[in-house]
Amino acid sequence: MVGKIFGSRYEVLERIGNGGMSLVYRARDITLNRLVAVKILKHQWAEDDEVVHRFDQEARAAASLVNRHIVQIYDVGREEPDIHYMVMELVAGETLRSKLDREGALPIAEALDIADQVAQGLEAAHAQKVVHRDIKPQNILIATDGTVKVTDFGIAYAATSGTLVNTGSLLGTVQYLSPEQARGKIVGPQSDLYSLGIVLFEMLTGKLPFEADSPIGVAIKHLQDTAPDVTLFRSDVPEPVAKIVRRALSKDPAERYQSAQAMRQDIQRALHPEEHLPEPVPSPVPQTPKPAKKKRRWVPWAVAGAIVVALLGGGILAFEHWIYSPVVTLPNVKGQSLGRAKAQLGRLGLTVSVTGKAPSSHLPKNYVLDEIPPAGTQIKAGQNVEVVVSTGPQQVTVPDLKGQDVFQAVQNLKTENLKAIIHHVKSNSPQGEVVRQSPAPNASLAEGQAVTLWVSKGPAEAVAVMPNLEGLSVEQAASLLIAMNVTVGTPTTTYSTEPVNTIIDQSPEPYSSLNNTTSVNVTVSQGPSPQSAHLPKNITLATWQIPNSAAPKSVLKVVVTDSAGNEEVFYQQVNPGQQIQIPVTWYGTSGQLLVFLNGQAQAPQPLVANGSTTSPAVGTTPPS
Repeated sequence: MVGKIFGSRYEVLERIGNGGMSLVYRARDITLNRLVAVKILKHQWAEDDEVVHRFDQEARAAASLVNRHIVQIYDVGREEPDIHYMVMELVAGETLRSKLDREGALPIAEALDIADQVAQGLEAAHAQKVVHRDIKPQNILIATDGTVKVTDFGIAYAATSGTLVNTGSLLGTVQYLSPEQARGKIVGPQSDLYSLGIVLFEMLTGKLPFEADSPIGVAIKHLQDTAPDVTLFRSDVPEPVAKIVRRALSKDPAERYQSAQAMRQDIQRALHPEEHLPEPVPSPVPQTPKPAKKKRRWVPWAVAGAIVVALLGGGILAFEHWIYSPVVTLPNVKGQSLGRAKAQLGRLGLTVSVTGKAPSSHLPKNYVLDEIPPAGTQIKAGQNVEVVVSTGPQQVTVPDLKGQDVFQAVQNLKTENLKAIIHHVKSNSPQGEVVRQSPAPNASLAEGQAVTLWVSKGPAEAVAVMPNLEGLSVEQAASLLIAMNVTVGTPTTTYSTEPVNTIIDQSPEPYSSLNNTTSVNVTVSQGPSPQSAHLPKNITLATWQIPNSAAPKSVLKVVVTDSAGNEEVFYQQVNPGQQIQIPVTWYGTSGQLLVFLNGQAQAPQPLVANGSTTSPAVGTTPPS
């Protein structure tokens, strides 16, 4: 596939992904000179007319979706005979699946932010009557700048055809399937939100809510079992967040969020509780009657006495109100959001004021770290409670660790209260040296988070390969192989147009790995057969075109046989797109070329006297 040009416009460069229904390639848009992704429907699905029809229909519908949280579809097309492809925006980054496999459970704020961006994409799609049907971490891309994008709308819809249901196939990843999908019922936006709830559960806990020994077992649990609460696996998940997951995972679609927008509103409240606090209800202020107009400049002593009595009476009433206010026990509001703490204390007639803020490695922003007086204190209603709230995890700057020894790098991370995830890779750098890191230096990261380090384990060992012994004598081959601790076995002989006593074939073949090889068997030429002396000698120039899809340094093997009983073998390393020409000597009136590319037989070619032969591109299938 590499090297092909689709639609006279998209040049395929390399394969970058392999999914259940499709292969993904990096390609270049020749017209606009930009990189794109080309998704190709796999052969087994391309043979199903219903799948192809739905793939094409929904891909064109998905192409109309324009939103920064949806991977943009640029084009849809077909190449003969049965290649159906979709051209998409190429996103530099990784899938959420890769991130979860590497990091496990995510920080609560990060998980909510990813879910919020996915919901934004779904909100735009649902507004256009497009339902995804296969929301899962594999279909959620995270760009290098943190932007989250949903992909695979077209293929998800194509997979719901009746043809596939009739085969008994459960398409999509069953772990994220909604109950109505498991029943084969009509799905709607609520199905996508259920799947997003599963994804959010996994981001928060590092686990899936439903697991079983088989996909059918998982599907049954989606239908029958209530999802466990996220707080059973992670105690620091705030109640508003746990409530979002519970509602999204309701069995009945009517009890779930009815729109992605509604789900986003709750996510935003959980992310920014300080922006969604209930408005305080002001206490009623007694109206002071306006003094009557002064008609005289003097005040009778009786009226003055009445005013004094009234003022004293008001003070007595206020004092009595304080004396007779109920005594309440201060509840523990540590670990709660500020909004929830204010609501709970407000129901007891208490007011709340924030008197301090401090970073916390375990509580999100605007959650209560401390309260004064402490919980359990008995105070009168109407009094004020002071709280200290979290500003979230302390953010630190990621140091530049590239080039450092791994032990020093880990110590530097510990100094910043950061963890290390280490991958060992082959590199020309000294063993134990950090060759790459993620996030990059100077990035901002919360305390307690991990930095991934790629550490050199030294250069890759050179792999010894079998040399090409063709044309050598047995003695020359033995001298060449002795340094490799390989011996030459007892030679076999055959008639050949090659000089007498020269090697024409060998096993193992040239350019193969020498691992665990101790001896080589060779075939040696006896010279032309006796019949050759009575037959005409021919020299034919054989030509082959190596396909662009071939791997670099592929091995081309050509076996020549003729009617005189001679055999000749050629080996050559070739590269994609290369044209090979080999002069072939043979006797008689007929002969044949047998061609193998990396061990795979190609279409045989007849030899014609007094001419040249041009084979079709190597890579064609031999006739049965």
